[in-house]
Amino acid sequence: MPRLEHQIDIPQALETVFDYVSTPGQWPAWHPSSLRLEPGAERPLPAGARFEEDILAGGRKAHLSWTVVECQRPLVWVATAKADNGVTLRLEYRLLAGNGGTVFTRVLNYELPNLLLKFYNLALGQARIERESAQSLQQLRGVLTRV
Repeated sequence: MPRLEHQIDIPQALETVFDYVSTPGQWPAWHPSSLRLEPGAERPLPAGARFEEDILAGGRKAHLSWTVVECQRPLVWVATAKADNGVTLRLEYRLLAGNGGTVFTRVLNYELPNLLLKFYNLALGQARIERESAQSLQQLRGVLTRV
């Protein structure tokens, strides 16, 4: 199962960062893979909430059905998803106070359902997703620095 972990310092309070990243409707503003969220994800979502997202990740489009499985404001937010192509994902946001703001960690684990997707991931997809994930944190810091 591929695992991508990225961390960044953001010069904002824990609560500000947490509320922003746990609002999926904000994701297209900072994550290059997030294309569109269906209505209902315009606020910080608690455990048990469900939402839908269209993405373009690693060069492949997919529709994701998400469920928030853990929410400990302002420190931890975890959601799992099933894609229409059979891929499953686990997304973790971990936040700590530090460096005059927040240390934000994003962990993405995903599992591929078949050999074709596993081959594509090894050949092209994972490197692209890695770049997109790293870029997303830079863009997140930029957006939250302007707040």
